[in-house]
Parts: sequence; C-alpha cells; structure tokens
Amino acid sequence: MAESTDPQAAPAPDNTHWGVAYLREDLQDLRLQLREDVKDLRQQIAETNKRIDRTNELIGSRFAWLITTMVALAGILAALIKL
Repeated sequence: MAESTDPQAAPAPDNTHWGVAYLREDLQDLRLQLREDVKDLRQQIAETNKRIDRTNELIGSRFAWLITTMVALAGILAALIKL
C-alpha cells in the first residue's frame, strides 16, 4: 500500500503567495498605526510634563510667599512680645 498524499495538507503555491501578501499588508498597516499611536502618546506626555512644570512653578511661588509671610509674622510677634 503506497502512501497517499492529502491534497488539503499542502496549500497551492498561488494561495500561499496571496496569503503572505495579505499578511504583509496587514503588518504594514499595524506598524503605521502603532507609529501614529506612539507619536500621539509622546505628544500627550510632553503636554502633561508642561502642565506639571507649570503646577510646580505655581506651588513653588506660593510656598515661597507662605514662608516669607510666616517669617515676617514671626518677626512682628517677636518684636511685639519684647515691647
């Protein structure tokens, strides 16, 4: 009894070519979409970092005013107590 080959086991060369072509096209589309997503994400990160920097500057300036005011009030209180 000779070994028989199953015609469904090996796809036709033409079908393989088209399948590979479609997969390649899909991979290119995925890469392009991924590049766009990464670009958008980097832009959002840059905007977030700018907002954080502005917030830090605001908090820093308010902290400086608070410390200055506390030192001034402490000086005034010390002067009033000595009177």
